[in-house]
Amino acid sequence: MTRETIDQYVSQTRQALILSISVAALLMTVKFAAGLMTHSMAIMASALDSTLDLMMSALNLFAFKAASKPPDTEHAYGHGKIESLAGLFQSLFIGISGSYVIFEAVRRLILGSYVAEIPLGIGVIVFAAVMTALLTWRLKRLSLQNRSLILGTEKVHYSMDFVSYLGVILALVLVGRTGKVFWDLIVSILVAAYIFKEAFGIFRRAVSELLDRGLSNTELNKVRMIILRHHPAIVGAHSLRSRMVGNQVFLDFHIEIRGEDDFKKAHDMTESLIAKIRETYVNADVTVHFDPEGE
Repeated sequence: MTRETIDQYVSQTRQALILSISVAALLMTVKFAAGLMTHSMAIMASALDSTLDLMMSALNLFAFKAASKPPDTEHAYGHGKIESLAGLFQSLFIGISGSYVIFEAVRRLILGSYVAEIPLGIGVIVFAAVMTALLTWRLKRLSLQNRSLILGTEKVHYSMDFVSYLGVILALVLVGRTGKVFWDLIVSILVAAYIFKEAFGIFRRAVSELLDRGLSNTELNKVRMIILRHHPAIVGAHSLRSRMVGNQVFLDFHIEIRGEDDFKKAHDMTESLIAKIRETYVNADVTVHFDPEGE
């Protein structure tokens, strides 16, 4: 990959993430305003979902910038755990907000409620669906063009919003036709439950990274097979360790080399092995120690 190609990738990815943040902020604002005007908890829950989208996109932008920031003397392994801390606090905030949505929905189910300006509410959700579709299309094109994992992740979590949009529209239509507000409240609880699920996933990943969780046994076995199949002279691998921070994986291990006394050749073998591992784990930071067979 040439320097020009790398610069283009960085620029396009940054612009796409800023676009995601802008769209999420717009939809969050419009939905909250519509929720206040219509008194619809389903729309308010959807606004909270856009808040989660906004935070996720902001976190991805932050992570993308942090990934390009080189390690320094005080942070020899980089700054990736800042992303984990940010994700931890965001998941807690979203969890508290989701709890409020459920509490308010239950309170309205008990005490009674109403939904007004239903056509306005439906129009806002349709607008949100169109904006999300255009954003998803743009993210898909760029992720395929640049083979960007972070943009692919963005595309997936915005694509999933369509399910909640259909639910909110259905709820508003049913409220309008039947006059029963509980449809709106039930959908708001379902959307809040979906938000809880997403927030819990962020929380679990953040805690795992802060505790230096590594690759799964399946993934470690995959790495071990890459090592042992790389060159006939590599007859063993041991002390394989890993840890993950953000989208980067750190690996270190020892390999046993048979019949190779030339230091330069052994060094070249380990460098080609590192390049081979990075074909599977693109952002891997790999440290290899090579030993003579039997030692």
